[in-house]
Amino acid sequence: MFQVESQGAVDVVNLQGPLVADSVADLEATLESSLSGGQPMVVLNLTGVPLMDSAGLDALLDVRDRITHLGGTVKISGLTPLCEEVLRITGVGSHFECHSGTKAAVGSFVQ
Repeated sequence: MFQVESQGAVDVVNLQGPLVADSVADLEATLESSLSGGQPMVVLNLTGVPLMDSAGLDALLDVRDRITHLGGTVKISGLTPLCEEVLRITGVGSHFECHSGTKAAVGSFVQ
C-alpha cells in the first residue's frame, strides 16, 4: 500500500488508497526505515489517496511530530482536491509545507 523511494537524501513515501484507521499502522511501519538514521527528510506523496479520516489526519500529525523531534522535515505533495479541502477545513494543512508535485517538494529541501 505504501512504497518508499529515495531521491538523493530525501525519502518519498508514495501512499495508495484511503488514509484511514485501517492503513495507519502500515504508514507507521513504512516510515520506520526513514526514521532510523540521521535527520529524516520525507515527502509524503498523497497523489494516490482519495480520502482520509480523522485517524489519517492524526497519523499525519504523529509522523510530523516524530520527524521534527529527530530534527527532520516532512512535506506533503500531490493532494487530491478532497484531501486538500479536508486538510484546510481541519487546520491540519497549516502544519505542513504542501507542494503540487513530488519533484517540487523534493527540490524544496535544497532551497
